[in-house]
Amino acid sequence: MLNDAQVTELWRKAYPFSEWEHWQKNYRDLLMKVRDLSDTELAQPENQQLIWSADAITTLGPGGTVKVSGAFTDPEIVNAVVALRRRQWPEDPNERADAMHDEGERILALVSPRHGPRRPQARLWRLFAALLPADFHCVFSYGAHLRVTELLLPEGTWASHVLIRDRLRKVLGPEPDEGEHVRRSIFCWWLYENYDAIKAGQTDMGKATAAPVDRKPSTITLWAYGKQFKGNFAVKRMVEAYRDVVQTTLAGISRSDLLEELGDKEEFKTLSLSSRRGLVARVTGLGLIEEREGLLRPTREGDELLENDVPDVLVQRMLERVFPMAAVLRFLKDTSHSSGEIVKYQQQLYPSWTGAMGPTSTLAWVRALDLVDQTQGGKYRLSEYGAAWEARLPHELPTRPAEAAGSIDVLADVEAAVEELKKSQSAALVVPWPDLATLRQRFLKDEQARGFVLDDSQLIALHHAWHCNPQKRFVILSGLSGTGKTALVRHYARIYCEAMGLEPGKHLEVVAVSPDWKDPTGLLGYYNALHEVPSFQVEPALRMLLAAAHNPFKPYFLLLDEMNLARVEQYFAPFLSSMESGLPVALHGQDEAVNGVPPRLEWPRNLFIAGTVNMDETTFPFSDKVLDRAFTLEFWDVNLAAFFEARPAGRQPELEGAIQAFHDALRPIRRHFGYRTAGELLAFVEAAGSEAPIEVKRGLLDQGVFSKVLPRLRGEASPELRKVFEALRSLCKTHELNRCSDKLAQMEATLHRVGLTRFWA
Repeated sequence: MLNDAQVTELWRKAYPFSEWEHWQKNYRDLLMKVRDLSDTELAQPENQQLIWSADAITTLGPGGTVKVSGAFTDPEIVNAVVALRRRQWPEDPNERADAMHDEGERILALVSPRHGPRRPQARLWRLFAALLPADFHCVFSYGAHLRVTELLLPEGTWASHVLIRDRLRKVLGPEPDEGEHVRRSIFCWWLYENYDAIKAGQTDMGKATAAPVDRKPSTITLWAYGKQFKGNFAVKRMVEAYRDVVQTTLAGISRSDLLEELGDKEEFKTLSLSSRRGLVARVTGLGLIEEREGLLRPTREGDELLENDVPDVLVQRMLERVFPMAAVLRFLKDTSHSSGEIVKYQQQLYPSWTGAMGPTSTLAWVRALDLVDQTQGGKYRLSEYGAAWEARLPHELPTRPAEAAGSIDVLADVEAAVEELKKSQSAALVVPWPDLATLRQRFLKDEQARGFVLDDSQLIALHHAWHCNPQKRFVILSGLSGTGKTALVRHYARIYCEAMGLEPGKHLEVVAVSPDWKDPTGLLGYYNALHEVPSFQVEPALRMLLAAAHNPFKPYFLLLDEMNLARVEQYFAPFLSSMESGLPVALHGQDEAVNGVPPRLEWPRNLFIAGTVNMDETTFPFSDKVLDRAFTLEFWDVNLAAFFEARPAGRQPELEGAIQAFHDALRPIRRHFGYRTAGELLAFVEAAGSEAPIEVKRGLLDQGVFSKVLPRLRGEASPELRKVFEALRSLCKTHELNRCSDKLAQMEATLHRVGLTRFWA
């Protein structure tokens, strides 16, 4: 916030806004005309239209196109508007701001939906500025208003016009007439215009060259085709559903809690978990919410969506980021079209495009955003609001590149594609799958695997487990966290594909299992019964299955990370059944394929599945049904010596020895750690630099062991645990780790007192 002296100095620089003389005159003339109207005159329709359409104060862009004509003759609304300037508002600025806000909300509720589907929020507050010029300024764009607020009000203060004008009054003195009200209002716009220079501490502010009334809205920069989202599925209540998601994140919320809380809301109860997950992902992708400090919270754009009833920010984000929203507006620029013509046009842009996020969904969105009107003949044309947005689109719109149009879509008719492939692809053209000897040699020479500790027995076990039964290529990798289970599968899949001349990224899918999975939809997607056109929401794992069925002579790898965070028997049941019985996987109950997804899919014998698991209090055990269908590989042994040897950084024998000693001390009670923890301990100490004093390195080692090793120590009183405490105390003494020593003493005292201990006690 600027202090009083800074505000005064900036006022002197800007005053008297001579470059905006024409704007000031029109603004002042409007205020004086409104002031001189009697209540009876002000209530006349032509004067109601005057204050609802006060472009002399400022234009509003798309927000100025919201229809309010019915309000000009609505007695209840007219009386409420006329009463604004006669009402005794509170003297206290905060109370006055609250009272004016409440009255504005009451009037908005009278206008919409009675006289239009959208609430004319910007037009109403500009009306307030015409009737109550001492308490409002001319900056109504949400983002611009926030910048003015940041400069003039303390952090955390409500962004209120009333409070901003009160601050200026305290610094610059009272306003003697309408002319001064105009200059104070325009000063707020000047501050917004020069915000960057003010924040940078520059002394030369930009000259005011044009009033906002003369300014043409800027051209929207659209994302490239390959970066844009392909469609946006329609949900009930459309815009309000997006607002509800943003509203739910106001206080900060984890992703899993957000999904659960949305599921408890009446308006979202019909959405499956996967649908809610997709909705949250899209709201995030449009930049309305973001993760900060581990919790989802609204972005500035999300706040703007909540603050403004006109969804300008959502319209702009969808035009920028969702294909083909902009193209549909351009298609409707000069001619009205039927819904069928609009759908057909989109399918020309994206052939064979159907489904939940297809052409009908795009049409639903342009209707929900009031970008189109419907003629008496049932055709659609751009609304005034839509035309204002179309005018901001660039001349050239992103288009689907030729190579994309000719590429194979994994959601094509899979069964027909497989049959065609079998007919056209002879055995001579099939690339043989690599054997174990080939993979061994490639692992040894692979640059990306350098530094990865590979036990040859693990590679042998993984390879044979995946190749001994083509019907059940399923392995479970269990054991100690940080021992390279996920890395082994990723390296194996990459090297396997490279040996066959395949692009690994298209043949490996890593899916993080969510604790809230209770059915297969997180893997196989779901049939969307809410959409007017039959559609199927496809998840990454299903895409991998479809790709494997599409290319039966090529390997595909599906890695389920942290597989037992949810009950495997529930979400993985179709996989378990099909790999055992050989029967097709049931995907949905329709008779025909839905946007390329068949009702059933033959189990792909070229699909390699791996699940990594950790056994602790946050996970679920496996049933015999799962274990009977998988090979289980255990990762408990950690070869730290080989890990230290393979690291590209310089060796540190003393530090490595200390880490090895702590690992060995914890090994008897299976609380030892893996390569990840060892690497992080080394990096933590090495961050101080090789020239750091020994005391600094010792302090970092003390903190590192305290943070990464001791939290693993827990259990009930036993001779083995007591021996571990004794060994750890000795190590702390040897390496002068005082913090760790104190913590161990505290934990050991708890062990003696209550018979069990843990780090967090």
